[in-house]
Amino acid sequence: MEGLLQISPGLIIWTLINFSLYLFILAKFGFKPLQTALERREQTIADALRQAEQARAEAQRLQAEAEELRKKTHAEMVELLRQARQQAERIVAKAAEEGEQVKHTKLQEAEREIERLIAEARATLQREAAELALQMTQKLLATALDGEQHRRLIEQSLTYLERTN
Repeated sequence: MEGLLQISPGLIIWTLINFSLYLFILAKFGFKPLQTALERREQTIADALRQAEQARAEAQRLQAEAEELRKKTHAEMVELLRQARQQAERIVAKAAEEGEQVKHTKLQEAEREIERLIAEARATLQREAAELALQMTQKLLATALDGEQHRRLIEQSLTYLERTN
């Protein structure tokens, strides 16, 4: 075990020579490619960061455009709803007006029909009253009237009835 812990100066010298030679070869042939690779990697990372920043700026621009489009669409929708509401109100008002006109027309027609029926009823009533008066008069007088007396009596009765109505 003692041999393992001993320090050998020759081994140290050869180790230093090998290490120095390895460093020299690495510096001569490996340092520049390693440095170039690191620079390329650094450039790739810088390009990726620049592209990411551009993408972020583009995303923000697109988001702002989308928000503007959303606001514009919302405003158009509100305007369309307002126009639809106005049109519905106009339709309802027009329908109410037409309904009122139809009601007024029907009411006038009903009033004319009632007046016609009243006039017919009066005329019928006058004829029936005249006949009744004539019959009553004939019965009261118990005599037969000739055609001229009959006509004059009817005319007098009708004139009397017209004045009383």
